[in-house]
Amino acid sequence: MSRKHLLSESALERMGTLLAAVHEAEESAEDWRGSARIHVLRNYTTEPLDPYLKFHLLRDDIRPTISHGGYGTIAQELLDEESSIAKTPPDLIVLSLLIEFLDPTVNDDGWSADTAIREMTSIFNILLDRTSAFVIANTFLPPIDLLFADLSGSTTRELDRLNEHLLELAGRHTERVVVCEWRKLPGLGALESAIDRRFWRSSEAPFRATFLDLYARRIASCVRAIKGLAKKCLVLDCDNTLWSGVIGEDGMDGIGLDDKTEPGASFYRFQKEVFKLHEKGVMLAICSKNNEDDVWDVFDSHRHSVLKKDHLVAWRINWDDKATNIASIVAELNIGMDSIVFVDDSPRERALIAGRLPDVTLIAVPDDLSQYPHTLIRDGFFETLSTSVEDRNRTRMYQQQNARSDEQQHFSDLTDYLRSLHTVIQISRADERCISRVAQLTQKTNQFNLTTRRYTEEQIRSFAGDSQMAVFRMAVTDRFGDMGITGVFIARLDGATAIIDSVLLSCRVLGRQLEIAFVDQCMHALEDCWPIARWRAEYIATPKNKQTADFWDRIGFQVLQSDDSSSQYATDVDSRIVDYLQIMTVESE
Repeated sequence: MSRKHLLSESALERMGTLLAAVHEAEESAEDWRGSARIHVLRNYTTEPLDPYLKFHLLRDDIRPTISHGGYGTIAQELLDEESSIAKTPPDLIVLSLLIEFLDPTVNDDGWSADTAIREMTSIFNILLDRTSAFVIANTFLPPIDLLFADLSGSTTRELDRLNEHLLELAGRHTERVVVCEWRKLPGLGALESAIDRRFWRSSEAPFRATFLDLYARRIASCVRAIKGLAKKCLVLDCDNTLWSGVIGEDGMDGIGLDDKTEPGASFYRFQKEVFKLHEKGVMLAICSKNNEDDVWDVFDSHRHSVLKKDHLVAWRINWDDKATNIASIVAELNIGMDSIVFVDDSPRERALIAGRLPDVTLIAVPDDLSQYPHTLIRDGFFETLSTSVEDRNRTRMYQQQNARSDEQQHFSDLTDYLRSLHTVIQISRADERCISRVAQLTQKTNQFNLTTRRYTEEQIRSFAGDSQMAVFRMAVTDRFGDMGITGVFIARLDGATAIIDSVLLSCRVLGRQLEIAFVDQCMHALEDCWPIARWRAEYIATPKNKQTADFWDRIGFQVLQSDDSSSQYATDVDSRIVDYLQIMTVESE
């Protein structure tokens, strides 16, 4: 039985089935795409969160190790060099706090948030100074006992002031900190229904399953972003997915797509959420059994269609099976199958995809359409740590790539085609203007990535400011347009040896020998300023980067040792020779 089948949404319905599914998935012998260390700093009982968090991470082939700190001992743990955080640094710290334990005077008349504000500022300063982990904090709810009573206006205002301060603190460190706004968890509904007063009284564990599940989904989305496993492309069915009804039968006036009246209003709000993802750089595609002209009529002419043809990077609108069509879209975009999320109303179609393309993430149109707009944001499948210019321009870039592919059909010789592109690569040291994009590429790039090391903005900034390290970035343009920053090279100096830490390129610039020119130019630049006699490099195998396995062999490095998981390479500066076609212009700053 596959891991994804074990971890179906139905397993969340009862604690017994949830625990059994998580246990069986943890015992699975299948390979894991990654692992994650998560440490919870807390002042209440947070252990009930564990099975939900494991469920959502295991479902993405991420094996988590979750630990919890002591009650209200946050500063002590962070400052103690013998603590588990210091000895085994986590990937993610979950700062999970309740106001009544942060400031026990919250129930007093005339309560002021000043003490809590000072405490949170101190915690943030210590967290950012003593750890390098990514942090997810929560906004504060009213005291649990007061959720079921009238809360004074002054207390409400002070809580708002505290939460505004928390958001401001996080806003200063967006490269490392996000805030989970508990009241705004997608699909939460009435907060009071998420509180279990019985367990709150007996064990200071206040939250019911609904809340814990939604909170865990938000945390899991952060882990996916940190590990470079965020989804990249949203593929959508049309009939009863982007609108209610069947366009081929009901016609333009008969389908439901409206900004006020149900059921069309739910589909309209869903399209608005899809458009928000498009603006963040998520690729959109259509896979629908339909007449193409009918679909384009809706996109072009329906007054409430938020989505337009220009928002799409690909489409397959025909009567072929959807598994074949999705596989074709994946091949066209040159991304992994596990980068796809597919939304469809038909259980039969989803079952077909699950059977033939098990790495595709499937989302069903819910029976309760009021929940439909939340389905895309509830799990945070497309969550990233930052949004770059390249992200916002991704659809245009892929449309330009389609134009390049069409142009290539007119050439019988690949070299002639590559010369015709008039490619220019601009190589420079990373500076503050591109730190965010460089970090993002280390977090997201999987296919052409020789070591797949993930770095935060803070780490890249530290590397760039270290005289014994170098971070280069490559930007690419050609006659079809600007592809943005698409390459990263990181190296460090150790005596007379330069060690190449990372080499990675975005998939959309592969197949043009840019990787060879980029690495060669970076190495030449460092040979001019560092006392280098020898180069060291490595390849670390992952399920996705097999195409890079022979890269160092191809550019003249010698193998020092090799096994199934990695290979170590070296070459002397005087003996390295790199040859590549002069089919591009190289500009160095």
